[in-house]
Amino acid sequence: MRSLPLLICLVCLNANAGEVSAPQLVVEKYFEYFNDKDRDALNATTGQPFIFSINGHITRWDNYGDAVDFDGLRKSGWSYSRIHNNELVYADDISAMVDINFSRYNTSDEPISTTNVVYILVKRDGVWKLKSGFANGSLTLGK
Repeated sequence: MRSLPLLICLVCLNANAGEVSAPQLVVEKYFEYFNDKDRDALNATTGQPFIFSINGHITRWDNYGDAVDFDGLRKSGWSYSRIHNNELVYADDISAMVDINFSRYNTSDEPISTTNVVYILVKRDGVWKLKSGFANGSLTLGK
């Protein structure tokens, strides 16, 4: 009988270990909107301005939707993107950091690139928004 409380505690810890945080969910929605090529939803999910640092080159966009050229991405072979790893690195009441590993795929479901991006999110009026992204290596936004 003494082991029952310990067993219950271990089951609860295991159940919570698989949960995804709110900032991680926002990043997943962002990728969904990206795949849908939905600029309005991307703008609603990201803070203004949005800062991207790709291989040390920093760009600032008033709206994230302005940063992406979906026609250019399609010309590069892109059809959709898929997250492989989504890890919450840090979170407090107003900021979070999420480390993403994802691939871009062509229409034949073959990967054309794999990238790690660390996203910084901020919480404003109770809503998490992506504020900046940091990627090493090459990552095109289609422009």
